[in-house]
Formats: sequence, structure tokens, C-alpha cells
Amino acid sequence: MANKVKFERENVVRVASQLFWQKGFHATSTRDLQEAVNMRPGSIYSAFGSKEGLYCESLKDYTVQMKTQIEGFLSSADTVLGGLRAFVENVVIKTKDCSPSAICMLVKANSEFAEKDSNLYELSLDLTAQFEAYLTQLFTQAINKGELRNTLTAVEYARFFQVQFTGLRGYFNRPNVEQFAEPMINQMFMLIKKL
Repeated sequence: MANKVKFERENVVRVASQLFWQKGFHATSTRDLQEAVNMRPGSIYSAFGSKEGLYCESLKDYTVQMKTQIEGFLSSADTVLGGLRAFVENVVIKTKDCSPSAICMLVKANSEFAEKDSNLYELSLDLTAQFEAYLTQLFTQAINKGELRNTLTAVEYARFFQVQFTGLRGYFNRPNVEQFAEPMINQMFMLIKKL
């Protein structure tokens, strides 16, 4: 019975995450959540404490899913940069239409909560910092393996990667620009190697 409850909870969090990612926290009503996760409001509140509690779990789950995706690409790549490139191609080109929003959920959360809901804003900042630390570890590996020059620190490479990746996702949210995706990803990784 415990496994069934755990599975259902994970499924609810995933479904809610997709809805929050698409609409944002404020635009997602309790009614929207109720219909998406097929639970009554009382059950949602009993399981997660509040809409905010469910959002917190959703944002954490999104971050874990991003890392899991990257790890999958790294495991089948010869290099760290090759794995990161495959991840970027997957998000920007291959699965772009499968995502509820072209904008990263963490970036969206940082923007949505900049002036209100300080707990959610702080959580989004904390998760963004954790994700940057994860990327920094990957770029440390890339430097140590000789994939990158050590003219920049690993955290500087990680920051550059995040800015480029976020920019690509935003740019390819526009219509009729798909043909530029591959060349722009090439430019991104050429720039990273030249830094």
C-alpha cells in the first residue's frame, strides 16, 4: 500500500508540475489543479498542506528531472561537453513541443516571485543555486579532462552555459526559427570552448 501511495504522490507532483510550468503559480487555480491531478481540494491540502506546498514539491521535482535528464545524456556521451550538448539539443529541438513552456520552470519561478511570495522566491533562488552548483561540478570535470581550458573557473563556465541555454530556449519560443537551432547550438559550444 505504501508503494501505491508513493507512486500516486509522485504522479500528482509530476502532473501539477506540468500545469504550474505552463501557467505559472498565480495563474493556476485550485480548480485547475483539482481537474489536472484528479483530486478534491481537501485531498490536495491534506497531502501537500496547500497549493504552495504542492508547488514547492513540483519545483523540486522539476529540478531533479533536469539533473536526471543531463545524467542520462552524460552516461551515453564520450565527453562532458558532448553530454551537455545532447541535453541542449534535446530540450531546444527534439522535445521542445513536449514541454508545457519553452521557458525553464526555475527561470519562470524566479521571475514570477521576484516581488511577492518570498518563501517561493527563496525556494526558486535556492534551487537555481543548487542547479548552478551541479553544473559547476560538471564543468570542473570538463576542465580536469582537458575538454576546456582553465582560463575561466568552472562556475564561470556554468554561468555562461546557463545564460546561453536560457537564451536559446527563449529565442526558440518564437515561430519559424527552427532552422537556426542547430547552428546556434554549434555557436554556443564553440564559444564555450574558446572562453
